[in-house]
Amino acid sequence: MTMLRSVPMVHFRAQVPNRDAAVATRAIAGEGLLHLVDIAHGHAPYDASPPGVRELYAGFRDLVHRIHAVADRLGISRAEAAGSIDGDDVADFAAERERILLGLEPIEKRVQELVRRNAEARELLAVTRDRCSDADRLRRAAIDVARLDALRFVAVRLGMQPAEGLESMTTMLAPSSHAVIPLDEHDGSVLFAAVMPSYAKSRLEEAMRLTSSRGVTLPKSAGELDADRLARELGDAERAVADAKQAIEEERGQSLELLEQIGRRAEVAMLLLQAQTFFAAAGRFVVISGWVPRDSADRLAQRVRAATKDRAIVEVEPVESVPGVSEGTMHVPILHHNPLLLRPFQKLIDIYGTPSYTEVQPTAFFAIGFLAMFGLMFGDIGHGAVLFSAGWFLFRYMPRFLDYGILLMEAGTASAVFGLLYGSLFGIRGLMPALWLEPIRDLPRFMMIAVAFGVFVVTAGLVLNIINRWRSGELSEALYGPRGATGAMLYWIILVVLARAFVPATVRIPASVIAYVVVAAVVVIAAAGPLMKWLGRDGEHRPRPAVRATPWWLHALEASVELVDTLFSFFANTISFVRIAAFAAVHAGIFIAIFALADTMAAMRFGGALSIAVHVAGNVLVILLEGLTVSVQVLRLEYYEFFGKFFRGGGERFAPLTLRPRSESHA
Repeated sequence: MTMLRSVPMVHFRAQVPNRDAAVATRAIAGEGLLHLVDIAHGHAPYDASPPGVRELYAGFRDLVHRIHAVADRLGISRAEAAGSIDGDDVADFAAERERILLGLEPIEKRVQELVRRNAEARELLAVTRDRCSDADRLRRAAIDVARLDALRFVAVRLGMQPAEGLESMTTMLAPSSHAVIPLDEHDGSVLFAAVMPSYAKSRLEEAMRLTSSRGVTLPKSAGELDADRLARELGDAERAVADAKQAIEEERGQSLELLEQIGRRAEVAMLLLQAQTFFAAAGRFVVISGWVPRDSADRLAQRVRAATKDRAIVEVEPVESVPGVSEGTMHVPILHHNPLLLRPFQKLIDIYGTPSYTEVQPTAFFAIGFLAMFGLMFGDIGHGAVLFSAGWFLFRYMPRFLDYGILLMEAGTASAVFGLLYGSLFGIRGLMPALWLEPIRDLPRFMMIAVAFGVFVVTAGLVLNIINRWRSGELSEALYGPRGATGAMLYWIILVVLARAFVPATVRIPASVIAYVVVAAVVVIAAAGPLMKWLGRDGEHRPRPAVRATPWWLHALEASVELVDTLFSFFANTISFVRIAAFAAVHAGIFIAIFALADTMAAMRFGGALSIAVHVAGNVLVILLEGLTVSVQVLRLEYYEFFGKFFRGGGERFAPLTLRPRSESHA
């Protein structure tokens, strides 16, 4: 029965002296059992955490950011924090922060200087390469630097642009007197000279900017175009970049161990201080509050007492005794220990929502319904074998996709089982007898089976809703709600009446029995008030302010309309399961089309090979496309027709404060 409910929780409260807050937090994080909650539960009008904790937390968060920035500049990839602060030497987070700063600041300054030198060397190298490229183009264009420099009445600008961009330059300069002269074309770009009168110099500058031309600086002398001189400058720039890289590499090797150490200590301290923001200060003591699995509460209490040398006062309370739980202002987190085969379905449920602590854990019901409906709609021995093989490959060779592998193997098994019942192997029928039915030939019968399956699913959802409401103390809703016992009973009465028209007279339920059941239902509904008083639930409602009373007949009318609407939705949900038979028939019908196409191909040249190719391609498409479509339809039936009856959600996942040593985290 552990699969049907979440792990029982208890409320854990520890009161420790301020001086022991750090060691207590470290002990709790080492166990990884406590789901922390805000001790003030949102009621305190001020920050109830211990003094200075939030400031220290912000300081360590800044330290972690700075350490990561230095590591990134050195090219060091840091793993997530998985270790604990070594030993018991950290009792003062402020002193710990100062120690980390003493180690970080010298490295930070050296790295900043190295990064600056590297950036300058790279910039110089880029500029030198551009100068070499421009000089090469100018030499090929045979530019006379001295003559251009002597011009006084015209403005000349050299630039580079794609060949098609020269026309736009001409357009920008018109209608003023101008000349755009191509000087050299290489690799799709043109070195050009744009010439205008001196008084139009600003217009020329604007045109160069608007056309996105890259300006080429005119050298001051012909010596600046000397190839040997530029080659020496380029070599010097490349050596400067190499030296800067080497210096960074040396700094990385020198600082790696220290950065890892202070980084781990800063991250762990930040995590512990973040946890302390949930604590509450009470004079010289700190109060730690949270949820812990009931079976582990004693172990955690012993660990905290040992860490604080028995100076901690630990209290463990059951869920029912904690203020705020019954009112809904405080949520109990849920933790499920599902078997390996059910774990993939838990992820599918998480897509829909997180159940609350008092709800029945629906994973087992979801898994049974999913596999049954998938097998009914996608029954084929061959296709099931393919899905199982794909799942086994993921399970065996790709551990990161373990859950997907398990889901594929389970879906493949369901498909193969129903394929055996249908007598279908890769869509080929007749190779083996159908042990149950053939979907496309027995479609009317299959539709009745699908509707009966829908009745079972809807009923299961109503039963789970009754259980959930009863467990949460909502007895009125459990007994008289539209999705409670009354709604379920009326649903079945109407089903029985409708079924009488489709079953032989020899197996019909007598009308007198139905009449007695209806009378009993009416009596139960009429006795709602006395029954709730007898159960002791008549006085649990909160007092409401005096308002104008609503007539009883209006209440009765509203309840009747809601009940009728709910019953109609039940039957609409039930009929929706006819799609199971429809998709099973489509699955068989697609193969009829594939076989017809294969027979047509067989009559052509190379017909045998073409026919086999059609069979293979058709099966691949069916497995991929129809398999996906069927999965979506199954999820739709699960989410809307089943979960809509009982699933309330709004739960909170169990997320304990966890920090284990590296050896444990890798185990």
